[in-house]
Amino acid sequence: MNSLANYRKAFLILTGILIVVGFLALISASSVIGVQQYNDVLYFVKKQLLQGLLIGLILALIASKINFRVWQKLSFWLLLLNIFLLILCFVPGFERVINGAHRWIKLGPILFQPSELLKVTVILFLANIFNKYHNEPTSKALSKTFLIYLFTIGIIGLLLAVQPSTGTLVIILLSTLAMYFINKITGKQILILIILGIFFFSILISKYNYRLDRILTFLNPSKDPKGSGYQILQSLIGIGTGGIFGKGFGNSIQKFNYLPESHTDAIFAIIAEETGFIGSVVLLLIYLLFITTGLKLAKYTNNYFGQLVIIGFIASIGLQAFINIAALCHMIPLTGIPLPFISYGSSAYVANLIQIGIIMNITKKS
Repeated sequence: MNSLANYRKAFLILTGILIVVGFLALISASSVIGVQQYNDVLYFVKKQLLQGLLIGLILALIASKINFRVWQKLSFWLLLLNIFLLILCFVPGFERVINGAHRWIKLGPILFQPSELLKVTVILFLANIFNKYHNEPTSKALSKTFLIYLFTIGIIGLLLAVQPSTGTLVIILLSTLAMYFINKITGKQILILIILGIFFFSILISKYNYRLDRILTFLNPSKDPKGSGYQILQSLIGIGTGGIFGKGFGNSIQKFNYLPESHTDAIFAIIAEETGFIGSVVLLLIYLLFITTGLKLAKYTNNYFGQLVIIGFIASIGLQAFINIAALCHMIPLTGIPLPFISYGSSAYVANLIQIGIIMNITKKS
């Protein structure tokens, strides 16, 4: 019990460190665009504080007080509500189309992305399904679990594909697969998932040209340095010019309209430019400690549903971090996935904090 209490404390401290690092990075990365667009150097910082951190902390506190078994009982209805909200993204009067994407809905003064909440609701639902059939190692139970998984991911995949929100789909797919591998999955099911995955993403690439362009740009960004390759090249310039120790806090050059999305998806490049190789490695180590500590919490949790939920949440946050950083370092194609607790964006921020709150309740009740 003492080990669990210590890991809970360490996990909260690491989350707090990421939040602090995130706001320090945002102060610098968003300063130029804040002044240019809103005549306020702290415009995005204030919005992140109010719409991201404050709302997120309130919801995380509420989530930490609700017995996680309540989430388990409501998991199907929460997912159903989330799917309904995804559909609203295409309904006139609720939809908010930005750069041709139907990812946002507007409810009064509130603008948010329902797809970010899927990182919570899908994991809760599938954890409940896996838990339900965990003690039934029969072929019928394994097949039923597999079909429910395929149907769930299929429905969500279609909705996210037409938004489009491929990055979110990738995170949900990988984090739920992490849960499935902890559960019982056969070699045949793995093969089916691989074949279906290749088929599905082949269709996405052929239907939406921009996805193919991202892959081609990844292979040769210098082919179109002022067009499709511009962001990754500017990101590499920022990371490279940071050197070992960086240019110092607030001294980034790339944030002066050279690097697109410098305060959102590409914020790591600004961090690397200002803190250098040392600062970048420290940030990676913090994420790594966050992940390993979270997995320790899962290990010491004596409820199988709770274990699966923690693994799913930690996989979701951890994958977002490393995919974002890998993309900006030109190791994989750009994905549009934000850096957890650091990139500007209230929907993702709130969803991540809700996950932390639920983890705290699971480990408290175990």
